[in-house]
Amino acid sequence: MTFSHYKKYWFIFLSVMIVLAAEAQPLVIATYQYADNNRIANIQPLADHIAAKTGQPVEVKSYKTVHLLIEAIQKNEIDIALINSFGYFMLEASSTAYPMKPYAVLRVKENAKDNYKTAIIIADRFAADTLRDIKKIAASLRLMLVSPGSTSGNLVPRLAFNSVGLKNPETDFKQVSYGKNHKAAIDSVILGKADIATVGSTEYFSLLKDSSRAKQIKLLWLSPEIPLGPLLINNRVAAPLRDSIVALLLELHKNNTAALEAVKKGWSEAAQTDQFIRLPKDYYKPFRKQSGDKKTMAKIIKQFVN
Repeated sequence: MTFSHYKKYWFIFLSVMIVLAAEAQPLVIATYQYADNNRIANIQPLADHIAAKTGQPVEVKSYKTVHLLIEAIQKNEIDIALINSFGYFMLEASSTAYPMKPYAVLRVKENAKDNYKTAIIIADRFAADTLRDIKKIAASLRLMLVSPGSTSGNLVPRLAFNSVGLKNPETDFKQVSYGKNHKAAIDSVILGKADIATVGSTEYFSLLKDSSRAKQIKLLWLSPEIPLGPLLINNRVAAPLRDSIVALLLELHKNNTAALEAVKKGWSEAAQTDQFIRLPKDYYKPFRKQSGDKKTMAKIIKQFVN
């Protein structure tokens, strides 16, 4: 064998080894924690399903906040990500590039009612019945939001307040705090620790079932439906494997209902969904349109971008 032949075969051998090593690396599927649920148990069955069907090892990770998930995505640490709408908007708005694209989203059933909305509530003792009434007394109110990365508990409420002239809650209200989860935000009003709170509609409708608690608050505003967050796949995932993952997602409701139900149980806004679908073109356009002018929304999103 000549030296040139030796070099040729050695190059082929190294190329094969590199490909095999890449395939041996586990895919990382990740999401973010809500309250005390890191959601690992919710996405583990999906990870197991992908691993079983593709033969590719899959590792599951959870990040403490939406912002930490965003950082991990930007650092190229994740292959498949389940993120909320606000998180996705922040990724898109950030000056830091990210190596992923949205491919799928959970479909809300056609007959679903009040699936995912924002409820703005106020303590019953205040003489306010609508969102517009708040502008007059905002300077005396303590506002409780949910968390910086929350769509229904931070982004949507800020857009709503802006629509009635409250353009900067941090200066327009007496105090602005974060309750960390929706129930805690409601409790803060009932316990007198806050005067007004913004929460996801699921928690609000749950509150109404307890008349002794419900009578202590008033609903000021209920938003239109909020679109769900997408599932992202890293650009480095080879096209055949990526296509296989997407196909598995689209057929999950037929082939592994347990895995689908586990995912749904991790997000209250997914309760009335029935399957994964390809992310429709302009899926978020109606939401952006109903949320007011583009500049205002962009400004609010930029305020929370990493």
